[in-house]
Amino acid sequence: MKNRMRTTAFLLLFAAASTYAQDADHGKFASVDIHSNAVCDMCETTIETEMLYVRGVQAVKVDLATNIIHVEYKAKKTNPDELRQAVSKLGYMADNLMPDPEARKALPDCCQKEGCGMPGETKGEAAPPTPAAPSAPAEPVAPPAPDR
Repeated sequence: MKNRMRTTAFLLLFAAASTYAQDADHGKFASVDIHSNAVCDMCETTIETEMLYVRGVQAVKVDLATNIIHVEYKAKKTNPDELRQAVSKLGYMADNLMPDPEARKALPDCCQKEGCGMPGETKGEAAPPTPAAPSAPAEPVAPPAPDR
């Protein structure tokens, strides 16, 4: 009977300790909002699915209306800069970090052509051309002859 009471007391103490440890671990979560160029459902699916494979990421939600990726993560396992880098490696902008060019080429066609644009692009429009190199200066023009 004494052993049974000790065992029960030990199990209750163990259960209380594990509950306390889970509550303490909950305080180590953090979140970050990353501005991106994702605009379609394919972008949303790609980001929300692939970001879950990043170490420490617990939840990902893409808001297409504001182009914000909300990421909840374990602060001891990753940080906002690593998360931005992971978004960039998927082929999307992450705040001021440009997308990886190779990953961008691997995105579905709709994400490359219909508005998941780079800065300066609008839907259905390519990036603005880069300015041409300055040409040779023109011959000086002589001033008009005075009236006589």
